[in-house]
Amino acid sequence: MPEASVMNRPSTLRSPSYVVLSLAFSLTGAGTVMLGILLPILSRRWQLQDGAAGFLLFLQFAGSSLGAILTGKHRVRALRLGYGILILSAGVLVFAAPPLAFAAFFFWGLGLGMAMTATSLYVSDRAGDRRAAILERLNFAWSAGAMAAPILFLHFLETRNPQPLYWIFGALFLLVAAWVLLCEREQFLLSPAHPDGASPTHAGHFAILSLVILAMFAVGVETSLSGWLTTYSHRADPRAATGGAVATACFLTGMLLSRLIFSTRLLAMLGRSRVLTMTLSATAASVILLIAAHHGAAIDAAAAIGGISIGPVYPLLLSFLLEHAPSGWVFAVAGLGSAVFPWTTGVLSERFGSLRMGLIAPLLAAAAMIVLRVVAIENRQREAALSRT
Repeated sequence: MPEASVMNRPSTLRSPSYVVLSLAFSLTGAGTVMLGILLPILSRRWQLQDGAAGFLLFLQFAGSSLGAILTGKHRVRALRLGYGILILSAGVLVFAAPPLAFAAFFFWGLGLGMAMTATSLYVSDRAGDRRAAILERLNFAWSAGAMAAPILFLHFLETRNPQPLYWIFGALFLLVAAWVLLCEREQFLLSPAHPDGASPTHAGHFAILSLVILAMFAVGVETSLSGWLTTYSHRADPRAATGGAVATACFLTGMLLSRLIFSTRLLAMLGRSRVLTMTLSATAASVILLIAAHHGAAIDAAAAIGGISIGPVYPLLLSFLLEHAPSGWVFAVAGLGSAVFPWTTGVLSERFGSLRMGLIAPLLAAAAMIVLRVVAIENRQREAALSRT
């Protein structure tokens, strides 16, 4: 019996739907990292200290978390609303300066959060027992967009004029919104998310809580690094106006490659728990290497290792969580890390006068994940064993 029955649309729309939504997910990946890439020129234009720049990142990702909460059970309606908010936000950003620009980036994050959460849940609803591999592929598409962004945005870094970029995003999101409005239809789950219908035990609840905290730290590390790497690398070598974006590109390329690798049969061969253990240890090591690096090439190499290490972590945690809690609150709570940790990085940087010190925030998050992984997976395995008895 399949994991969940759904009220399906005609099967001929399945393939075009998945392709278009995957391409749109790539676009949200580029939109998510856009602020971090543009941060050096926005900080200079608006004369922002690191604390204020970190707060700008906080606003975007806080909006993203709120968007995840607001997604609800109607996936397609949330897709339409999310892309609509993105179109309006892009239009405001073309003309805005602080403080209106700060509000616009909050709503930009809100639209991204709704669009990304609704897409993930919409695809997950149809995935059945192939959820882990499908989510890895979907997040591979997100990483592809995020990886391409630093290279595609180089022109706007050179001209120090991001307004045309906002126009381009608005136009592309308008095309996606038109597709969703005309072609996508709601699909309603008819069976519970928990396959056997049993209520989770105390150990099961604790395992879910641990996994949510793990996911929060994982996206916190991702966004702290992707949000600050351009600035970090640029400060190490301020002579090149666009050179800092290379470190972010290396990080996002690493994420792309690792998600591509683990969207194949290799994930099934190694097992999710083993892959999680390996990648979490490597993530902590890569952040240490990044803090220790003082030159552009070393920063680029450490960034690439970090991207490869952290890439599979969030999709893996998501596959565990959505087996028991297929709703937007999972994305919202996890997304708190993406709001808090980049901001904390900026606050520490301003406090100690060094962005290198600011990177202690994602380092502590990476170290905490290693400890939490043991608690989360062991309790989840205990819950699975009890459900079989």
